[in-house]
Amino acid sequence: MKDKTVKTWTQELAAKSGKYGGGSAASVVGAFATNLAQYVFELQQGKKKYAEQATEIEQAIMKAEKLSEELLDLAEIDADAFEPVLGLFKLPKDTEEERQTRRKKIDQGLANAAKPPFEIMKKMDDVMDLFETLLVLEVRGSIVDDIAVGLIFTQAVIESEKINCDVNIKAIKEEELRNNLAQEADETFHTMLERCQQLKETTMKIIHNN
Repeated sequence: MKDKTVKTWTQELAAKSGKYGGGSAASVVGAFATNLAQYVFELQQGKKKYAEQATEIEQAIMKAEKLSEELLDLAEIDADAFEPVLGLFKLPKDTEEERQTRRKKIDQGLANAAKPPFEIMKKMDDVMDLFETLLVLEVRGSIVDDIAVGLIFTQAVIESEKINCDVNIKAIKEEELRNNLAQEADETFHTMLERCQQLKETTMKIIHNN
């Protein structure tokens, strides 16, 4: 993923024989959001206005670099997550014992497949920390547009990965496992979506008042 050109990766995303899908694509969008935050921070470096926040800005840039790498890695992890589940459907189911064993393994495989999109969704909370810091620093000017775009990307990732979580979780037959995972995903999703929408609203007010 990280060593491919954008064109190569998009061609692989479009190919019916490829392994990438919406979860991986959303994770890459998350990396774009992170890099937009980093871009805004880097433009603030060296400004007299932020002389006292120079260390904070430098730390934010390093955090953004790390988050972007992690999201690109998660794009690969997500792409590989469902492959093991396909093999589990081929397990024997001639006897009741075989059917129960097969179902348990499939359920666990689906739970494992739900982990990468859930991790990507949670990772966007760290990305929102970066945008919130920029708003606290009272960054102004046309560069605020990039904060807004980054937050739009962030919300898209949160919503996209929730869908990917749901698809896997809803296919789990074991009720307790399914319900526990669904509750955790729902609570995380609603908390993060509300936060993102608040940050977007604040950013849009700044843009309209500039």
